[in-house]
Amino acid sequence: MNKIKSAHASIVDLNPLGIMRTVTPIISELGAFSAALVLQDTVCRLTREQEKADFEEILADYFPIYGEMIGTGFSPLEIEDIIKKQIDTLIEQLRSFTTFVFVGIESIILDQLSQKLPDAKFYIVPHTESIDSQRVLSNFPSNVRLIDIRGIMGLGGVRSVLISYAFCQAEEETFVYPVTFRAVGPDVKSAYNQIIGLNMLSGYHRYLEDMALLYSTSSFFTNQFRII
Repeated sequence: MNKIKSAHASIVDLNPLGIMRTVTPIISELGAFSAALVLQDTVCRLTREQEKADFEEILADYFPIYGEMIGTGFSPLEIEDIIKKQIDTLIEQLRSFTTFVFVGIESIILDQLSQKLPDAKFYIVPHTESIDSQRVLSNFPSNVRLIDIRGIMGLGGVRSVLISYAFCQAEEETFVYPVTFRAVGPDVKSAYNQIIGLNMLSGYHRYLEDMALLYSTSSFFTNQFRII
């Protein structure tokens, strides 16, 4: 991700603003959590052990979700393994549904679900407008489509479920993509069998400035599922 001249990066090579200019498009097209996982993996591979903590501390101030992720103490491989196991469990709960509408892109979740449920249809409302639609869709199977927020109502039904993401949940407070509030209104809630919140991280210490704070998850989602 970050262009360096040597096999390992040094703390003197670190340019947080430059790194974030690279990360920002990834956040738009892969999702904040997925981008944080990419960054965590990159830092682990390209830094010496004694400098990794310094890298993480500095970058966490620029990318709070990344800071929360490394705060779990899990390595990138451990996180990927946890997600895989949780997705397998989630799939067992979702097999009766044929239509999945996701508010926001998180490629680490969508990639596994769309491949493991090939007969289902997946519709994604992007969490930002600054995406290359063709590039995004090229990363997914043919059963995944991008839709405008206005298309959500027409996809409701007894075998339809709407899924969004809850970041860094602590008790009843959590952060969501701002588009979630526009997407999940009373009319949408009545149109779908379930409104599921995927809890991507539990507990938080940093305020996620680019996210919207949701004060009552139990009244917003009809069901919640913990990922990490």
